[in-house]
This record gives sequence, C-alpha cells and structure tokens, in this order.
Amino acid sequence: MFLAVREIFHATGRFSLITAVIAMMTLLLIMLTGLTAGLGAQNTSALQALDADRVVFSAEQNPDGSTAVPSFANSQITASQAEDWAEANGVDQVAGLGATQTTMETDSTSSIALLSLPEGTAIPSGETVRPGTALVSQSVAHDHELRVGETITLGSEQVEVAGMSEDEYYSHSPVVWTDTDTWTAATHQHADAETIVGTVLLVQGTEPDEADGLWSTTAANTDTLAVTTQESFSALPAHQSEQGSLVSMQGFLYVISALVIVSFLTVWTLQRTRELSVLRALGASGSYLFKDALGQAGIILAVGVIIGTLAGGGLGALAAGVLPFELTWLTLFGPMVGIWVLGMIGGLIATRKVATVNPLEALGTAA
Repeated sequence: MFLAVREIFHATGRFSLITAVIAMMTLLLIMLTGLTAGLGAQNTSALQALDADRVVFSAEQNPDGSTAVPSFANSQITASQAEDWAEANGVDQVAGLGATQTTMETDSTSSIALLSLPEGTAIPSGETVRPGTALVSQSVAHDHELRVGETITLGSEQVEVAGMSEDEYYSHSPVVWTDTDTWTAATHQHADAETIVGTVLLVQGTEPDEADGLWSTTAANTDTLAVTTQESFSALPAHQSEQGSLVSMQGFLYVISALVIVSFLTVWTLQRTRELSVLRALGASGSYLFKDALGQAGIILAVGVIIGTLAGGGLGALAAGVLPFELTWLTLFGPMVGIWVLGMIGGLIATRKVATVNPLEALGTAA
C-alpha cells in the first residue's frame, strides 16, 4: 500500500478529478433516492400510517368480463360488504376508509385529500373523528391560518375545524380527516340504493398470514379484493409509473457510475504499468501488486463517496424544506454503500491484469 498512497499524494490532479466525479455521482444518487422516497411518501403516507392488515377494494369488471385491477378511483364499499367482512373468521376489526380528492375553501381555495373514518375512530396521530367536523393537517392549517372552531367548506359541505393532525399525504395532497357521513355528503357518494361506507375497507386481524386463505374466500363471496397495504399503493393513480420511472433512473445511474469508475481506474492502472513492472522485476509478487492497486482504488472510492455523502446530506436537509424529499439513513447511506461496492467490483475488473504484469516491460523501457 506504500506505493499506492505515495502515488495518490504525488498525482493530486488525477486523484482530485476521479474523486470529484465519484462525489458528484454519489450526490446525484442521494438526491434522486431522497426525491423518490419523498414522492412516494406524499402519495402513500396516510395509507402507511393506517397500517391495515388488509385493504379491501370492490371488485370491478373489465369489458371482457375479467376482474379489473384494484383502483381507489373506482372502488366503493357498501354497508353489506362491510358487515360480511366484520363477521369473517380471523377478522377483529373493520373500518370503512373514504378517500377522495376535493377542494377546501376558507378565504382561499386549495386542493386536499379528504379521508374519512367511522365516527369515534382514532386517526393515526391519535385524534378522534367526530361527526360534522374535520381534523386538518398542520401544514394546511398553517397555510390557511386556521384555528379550532372555524368553519371550512369541504366540497359542498360546511364543517367545523375540530383540531389539527400530523401531516399525512394521499396522492400528493395533504389530508383532511372527517367522519363517514360528512365524506359521503361532501363527495356525493352513491351506489344505487345501498349505503356507501367508504372507498375501501381497512381490515385488522390477529393472524393475518394464517387467515389469508379464509380472507380470500370472504373476498370472493363478497365481490371484493383484499390486498396488503403495500400492494394497495399500486391502486393509486400514477403511483406505479412514477415510482417505476424514478427507480429505473436510479438503476441507470448506478450502471453509468460503475462504467465511469471502471474507465477511470483502467486508465489510471495503464499509466502505472511501468512502475508496477519495475516492482515485479525487483521481486514483488503478483498478489502484492494486485492488493496495492485494489487498495488504491478503495481509497479513491472512499474519499469520493464520503465527500458526496456529506454534500448530499447538506443539500438534502435544505431540499427537505421546500421539496418532497426524505433524508433518512437509507436514502443517505444506501447510495454511498452502493457506489463504493460497485466501484470496488469495477476496481477488480480494472486491476485484474496487474498480477500478471510482465517485468520485461520495465527492462525494455529502461533500455
């Protein structure tokens, strides 16, 4: 490692260039990963916070008679379906969740996600839903300068602000919670003569994995579809395409990063051929040269990803205040570890011929 470290300090220009490129790629991946997580949370955080064992959709039919993919936009759960699920084996509790995009009017108008639960049910942050009232997300209350007791208009219904709730999001809109009757009136829900209790049904059970077969039978008998909370995210408009596009971009960036690192390290190794040949002629083993070259690659990568991670942490903290950006251990250190591991794999490829370098090259060059 002595030669590797000495050469890094000697060739500061090349070292700075490679580490700068690695740092920029790490920074870019951290920002994209945080943005992907942030956009995902703005789509699904309310559903994640509810943490149901199963989310039950009404089963819609395609024109050809096949069962359509579940969708929050089309699903409607009736009172009779909710009762059948409440009586199913393995089910401890059911609650209808209404979910609709609408407007909230005060002195100004803004788009919100109106979510409903049965009267007396606690929302994820602990407040209880009361009839004819709304629990407004803190960010919405701040933007509209709302206070408890004021009246707002949700869709076509006037309701009283009963309190503020933690910020949750549904389909990129801040959530306002209300009771089922208010949601039904505000969104004009109907299904012929049957009472609508929500867009979907939230099911809680003691042993959801063991009861999965029973619940599948219940779903078939009630003309519904039961999926996990994670699976229900794909029923949100554009969620799958949005996340798929962003994750694909991350994948391409990782591949590009690996190729760039391999290219840089290959050129660096070629430029060291004479020195390595001299060492081999002096008796250095092939494994020693290989460890020296790979160790040098590891140092270069480590410095680059550390600089990129520090920059990503700083920019991410600033971005989180104005963008849907999540700065977590995973979004910060995931790209750091990923780039370093891919870089080391690339380093193995770039330096694999070092062990077989021909010492005669050094003698020929010297002659």
